Amino acid sequence: MSQEPNPNNMPNFLEEILTSAQGILANFNSFYKDCIILTHPDDDTLVISSAEYFQPQRLLSLLKATDEYQSTGDLRVAASLWNKVYSWATLPSVLVLMTWAGIGLDASLDNISFVLKDGEPRAVWFKDFSRTVIYPERLPIPIPQDFPGKLVNSVDALHQAVFAGLFQNNLALIIDRIHHLTKLSKKTMWGNAVNASEALYEKLHGSAKLEAIQTDYSVLFEEPYSLVMPGKNPLYKLVRTEQLNEPDLPTKTTVRVTCCLYNLIPPNYIKCSNCPLLKPEERIAQMKQEMTEHH
Repeated sequence: MSQEPNPNNMPNFLEEILTSAQGILANFNSFYKDCIILTHPDDDTLVISSAEYFQPQRLLSLLKATDEYQSTGDLRVAASLWNKVYSWATLPSVLVLMTWAGIGLDASLDNISFVLKDGEPRAVWFKDFSRTVIYPERLPIPIPQDFPGKLVNSVDALHQAVFAGLFQNNLALIIDRIHHLTKLSKKTMWGNAVNASEALYEKLHGSAKLEAIQTDYSVLFEEPYSLVMPGKNPLYKLVRTEQLNEPDLPTKTTVRVTCCLYNLIPPNYIKCSNCPLLKPEERIAQMKQEMTEHH
């Protein structure tokens, strides 16, 4: 039985902020526009609790039913592509709200349900907004007196609240489960997480404060030990910069350190534009092709 959260405990001002954040995200990628659901979905939309969705046998059946598994017979490929979609649906909205507005939503698995499309999580529905924290220095509007959450007085406290829910009590648990079921490398899945979130910080320039962008990016991706997780930061150094020397292209581009395994899917065996397996000349040709298609 699917579990439907109650959206009525969300303060109006928080809804205003979330709506603005979704507008920012939609400018990045239309996929992100509705990654946080604010109102009750229509009756044709399946909402399911994280506990039910991530039952091991259900998840394994879901992976085996994917086109990727049918094409390759390799659970690791199916799991990695599923994990990419999960990262896109879960990470960007929470991180943008943290950096742009100083709002820390609790994305712990026990506080979220999913809106599914074709069996994949495409949006997150938060159950209890009283678990939200706010760092007022970043908030673009005044805080109402009836805000039910908690105010924090430092960036570290904001990071600690957000990262505990998003990484320690969500992504790390999912990655462990997927690894156990499919033997897919944990580093590949953390690479998927970085792939879904790292580029947001370049695109936030002009929307968020520069100090917030630089601070959050560093803690997430550049520090070997940070508040992301106890022990070594699993997001550390999972992208590298590749210099380009080609007219009409950027002088540098960001390349993944781990491959997402998309290149193992027949019949075309396509590599992503930021795939570490692409040769420089192949990457340049692919980037030019993508520029042509977008114009």
